Amino acid sequence: MPKNKAHIEDILTLGSNILGNLLEARHEVRAQAKQRATSLLRHLDLVSREEFDAAFAMLSKARLMQDDFQERLKKIEDHLKLSKTDSLSKAGLKAKKRRLLSVKKDKQRSKLR
Repeated sequence: MPKNKAHIEDILTLGSNILGNLLEARHEVRAQAKQRATSLLRHLDLVSREEFDAAFAMLSKARLMQDDFQERLKKIEDHLKLSKTDSLSKAGLKAKKRRLLSVKKDKQRSKLR
């Protein structure tokens, strides 16, 4: 019986060693998978969740400011009794566009100087 007991203890020790190695291997595989996924995400130039949340917060703030500015502009237009068609007529827009220099013309002029 002592021989059988020694064999059983050896088998139990071997089993616990195998189980420990499997758990360690599982953690190692998980860490490597996480590292590769992070590397892939960096390679694809994707943003992190924190960066996305920060950009989304800035966008929300900009939208609120835009809504506020639109309300204030409407109040000013109403106070001055202006209509949008007066300030944004098609002819007025075309004249403004003609007065603006294009980027290409500006670059050509700067090269000539």
